[in-house]
Amino acid sequence: MPAHGGKDSGAVSNKIIEKDLNLTIAKELYNALGKRGAIVLLTRDGDYDLSSSNYSRKRSDLYNRAKVINESNANMFISIHLNSDLNSSYRGIQLFYNSINKENKLIAEAIYNSLKNNISNVRDNKNYNDYYMYKNIKVPGVLIECGFISNPYDNYNLRQDSYRKKLINSIVNGIINYYYN
Repeated sequence: MPAHGGKDSGAVSNKIIEKDLNLTIAKELYNALGKRGAIVLLTRDGDYDLSSSNYSRKRSDLYNRAKVINESNANMFISIHLNSDLNSSYRGIQLFYNSINKENKLIAEAIYNSLKNNISNVRDNKNYNDYYMYKNIKVPGVLIECGFISNPYDNYNLRQDSYRKKLINSIVNGIINYYYN
């Protein structure tokens, strides 16, 4: 699930617009999981959001994303994001999950372990229950902040095909480990 889209660009920093790179990463993840036999649904495959109204557009988009996921009969959701902070020294990949579903923590741990084995800049997982959409999703899953675009090191890496391939393969392996361990 690529975050943002349409009028909502997300964070912007040094040649990266979050909504665009989220979509790139989500499509790469889609293809990698598909090659492993998974059936994958993207909540968007272009530059648009899922809002059904210009009034409270963001809330409408989040509501509709949660609705699509809940009605999909999916076994898991993965929400792709990029982080940003005024302090450009913050860097690294981080997973967020909530305790609404006990599987969320297990998914986060499996993906975290795979990332940690393959990439050096992985931050500790966070149990965070305050995101509107994730409080309303019944399907187990996690939000992955794939790096800080405000950090020069992460920003550079995220623009490299080879780094994104390592990131995607680590996520895929984490998902597989979740199901087979």
